[in-house]
Formats: sequence, C-alpha cells, structure tokens
Amino acid sequence: MRELLRMLKPARHHWRWMAGGIGLGVAVIAANAALMAISGWFIASMAVAGVTQASFNYFFASASIRALAILRALGRYAERLVTHEAAFHILASLRVWLFKRLIPLAPAGLENYAGGDLAGRLRADVDSLENLYLRIIAPLVTGGFTILLAGLFVLVWSRSAALVLVALLLLAGLLLPLLARRLAEQPGRRSAELAGALRTSVTEGLQGAEELLLLGASTTQAQAVEKLSGGLVQQQLRLGQIGGLTLAGVTACGGLAMAGLALVSIPLVQTGQLTGPNLVMLLLFSAASFEAIGPLAHSLQLIPATSEAIRRIRELADAAIPLPEPLQPQSPGSSSIMLDQINCSYGDGQAVLEQFSLAINPGERVAVVGPSGSGKSTLIELLLRFRPYQGSISIGGAELRDIAPDELAKLIAAVPQQPHLFNSSIRENILLGREITDEQLSAALSDSGLEQWIAALPQGVDTPVGEIGSAVSGGEARRIALARALVANAPILLLDEPTEGLDGATEQNVVERLKLRLQGTTLLVVTHRPACLQLAERIVRIGATKGATA
Repeated sequence: MRELLRMLKPARHHWRWMAGGIGLGVAVIAANAALMAISGWFIASMAVAGVTQASFNYFFASASIRALAILRALGRYAERLVTHEAAFHILASLRVWLFKRLIPLAPAGLENYAGGDLAGRLRADVDSLENLYLRIIAPLVTGGFTILLAGLFVLVWSRSAALVLVALLLLAGLLLPLLARRLAEQPGRRSAELAGALRTSVTEGLQGAEELLLLGASTTQAQAVEKLSGGLVQQQLRLGQIGGLTLAGVTACGGLAMAGLALVSIPLVQTGQLTGPNLVMLLLFSAASFEAIGPLAHSLQLIPATSEAIRRIRELADAAIPLPEPLQPQSPGSSSIMLDQINCSYGDGQAVLEQFSLAINPGERVAVVGPSGSGKSTLIELLLRFRPYQGSISIGGAELRDIAPDELAKLIAAVPQQPHLFNSSIRENILLGREITDEQLSAALSDSGLEQWIAALPQGVDTPVGEIGSAVSGGEARRIALARALVANAPILLLDEPTEGLDGATEQNVVERLKLRLQGTTLLVVTHRPACLQLAERIVRIGATKGATA
C-alpha cells in the first residue's frame, strides 16, 4: 500500500479532486442508507398507525424520502464525474512525470528494454494506474468511513446491534477482502507479467512481420502469442473465481448482519427499549450499509496487478541516468569541441571508442569517416549527452558533464542517422514549436533540398507525414530532419549520414547549399558518402583501433 500511495505523489496537487470524489462517495452511500432506513421506518410506522388508529405526520417522512432520492441520484452523478475527473488528472500528471524521468535516459538508459516491453510500460502499465485511485484508494477510504459512520448511527439505538453490524462489516469489508487479496496476489502479479510479455510479443511480431513471413517463422510467433494469451486467460479466470467467491461471502455477511441485528434487537422491542418501526429501520439500514463493502474485495484484489504495473514503471523511471544534470552548470565560451582520451562502451561491455582524441576549432567543419562499427555515430551521441564516457569532452572550454541539457540544446543541433518524425505535418515537424518567418522556413526548405518536392504536394508544407513518418520515404524524412536542424540556427551542427537515401543530383544540390549556409558554423559530419566530404575542411578517419587520424 505504501508503494501505491507513493505513486500518487506526482499527482498530489490534484488532492482536492481526489478528496472531493471520496467525500461525494461517502455522501451518496449515506444518502442511500438513510433513504432505506427512513423508508422502512415510514412504512412500518404507517402500518402501526393504521392498526392503533394513532395520528401520524407523514409529510416530513415523505418529503425526506423524496429529498434523499434526489440527493442520491444527483450525488451519484457528481461522484462519478469528480472521481473520473480525478483519475484523468492523475493519469495526465503521471504521464508527464514519467516522460520527464525518461528524457535523460534516452537512448543509453533504455537500450536494455525491448521495443514492445517499453511501449507496454509507457501505455498499458500507465493506463492501468487508473485503478489506483478510482478502484483502489477511493473505495477503500469510502468503505472505511462507511463502517465507522454505520457503527455510530446504530450505536444511537443499541450498543449490541452496533457491535454486531460493525463486526460483520469488518468481516465482509476487511477480513474477506484481505483473504481474497492473498489468494489473488500470485495470479494478479502473474497476469500483469503475462500481459506485458503478450504486448511485447505482439508488438515485436507486427514490427518484424515481413522478416517472419520471409523466414517462415510466422507460425512459431503465432504459437508463442497463443501460449501467452492462454496463460493470461487462465490467470484471469482464477481472479474471476476468487472475486466471485468473495462477493458471495460479502452477500452472506449482509444476510447474517440482518439476522444478527434482529436477534439482538427483538428483546429490546419486547421490553419497550426499541420500537418496531425503529427495528425495521435498523434492519434496512444494515442492508444498505453493505453497498459500500462490496467494492472492497475487488479493490484489494486489484492491488497485486497494480503493484506489478507500478514496479515496472518505477524500474524504468528509477534507472540510472547516463549523464546526470550538473549541480553547478557551466556555460561554454565558444563553439569549439575538444575530445581527450575518450573511452566509451555499450551496455554489453564492448568497447566502441578507445583513447580517442579530437579537437575542432570554432567554425571549423570536420568529417569523420571509418568502417561500420568504428564509433562514428557514437561520437555524435556522446556530444549530445546520450552516453556515459571516460575521459574529457569540452565545448567552449566547459566540460560536457557540467553543461545543463537545456543549455546544450541551444548550442547544438543534430540530424541523427534515423531521425524521428511526429505524426503531424511537415511544417510542425520542422518548427517543433519555434516561431520563424516564412522567409526563414523557405530558406531551410531550399537548403535541405525539400523545396521542389513540397511544391508538388497538394497540401504543401502542411502535408501530414504519418505515424513515425510512414507517409514519406527515408530520404524525405532525413531532409525534413535536416531542415529542422537548420531552423534551430545553432552554432554547432552534428550530421550523421545527412544525404543517405538521396539520388546523386539531389545529394549534390543539398551539399552545395549547405556549404554556403554553414559558413562560420562548427560542423561535425559523419558519413561514408564521398559527396558529403565536400562539406568538410578536414577529414578524420577512425580505424579498427578506434583512434583518429587527420
């Protein structure tokens, strides 16, 4: 339970919504119990008045019943509205919190997670936290207040009746749910694990569908998915059986409560300490009190699966940051770059760069070439603070570890080897929220070789690029990313195979335009294409020894 409450900390500023939903829940249950109690008392009192020919003021009772019925209906609507609004606010806060935690991890801190597993944690696991407030915290708190208030209400008429009601409410609302939680712990956690594995398997199967079909392995993948799905169904059936038995136990406790109250209250009626109508009132009140107890078993049963989702999210969010933000940030004095005796390795321990050194003066344009796997792309990732390293990397005289990420983002623009496009228009993918003039955008489109292609599109620069750039080719996606980097107008530009996927004429045009535009810009370009070498004033070769030669 401590972990559940800890997970609500990012959404603690929404406590008014959460408290309001719980308060309305208690008010609705109180109104329903009062409605049942007064209705029973009213009907019994009318019967007694009819037999004894005694006068009876039924206006107050009938008005109270109508008022409580209206209050219950309106309260139920308001309770649903507020609790769901609170749940949506909590989810929104948790998503923002998790996104902020993940930004410093990318990409080195996330490489150990499969794409499907990571997507499952970011979507399904976070979405499952809707249960945290809506189906766990709120029902448990509401049920606790209901037990307390019900006991106090019955205590006004009979201590023994109050003890019987509270005992059976605790049995139905606490002991049975705790037993159900214990029984549901293993299948609940197992179902969460299987659901995550199933999402991973399905996602990876869809992403690699072409390869699976070509290699004839689609049947094997389908069997793996079927096995995971069957296991998940079995665990869910076990949870359903436990929930059904618990609900039966709660219903039995409700019947025992009415019988127990009747047993201890009838002698009080016989001795005149309790009237007949009041006995009927207490019996119907006890039955209505169990309305708040029913959800408790399901709430406690959800805790194991929700705890497993929280564990998976916390494991991701609490991962070690490759390069933590500096406590005392430094500001670079220029756009020079100095790498001195750099050692870098991936998570498997394989060395990528060993004793690597390179100096780039402000405004100098340098190209890095070398065989595949020699660490060319890793250089760019290091300069973007994406990976940990040993040695020293300084920009403008400031150590990279001591430069704040926000400051670095203003200093460096980059075009990675596999640029990401958002499911939006070409314009929005280039601007990313920046405000520039139409002339500046037109210049960026021309210099990245996009002008003629965009002019031929019916929607022009407002053409959607599709999910992950699915509506454009790889070369077009790379040029959009290049235009995005150019409009940033940063003093340092990092390019990783910027003309990959372009035909010879387009590539030469882009290179010529960049040679003019990048005058005075510190440039590091990683490439294996001869045309791109024209951008550089100096060429650095990385060999098999991971060293550099000019």
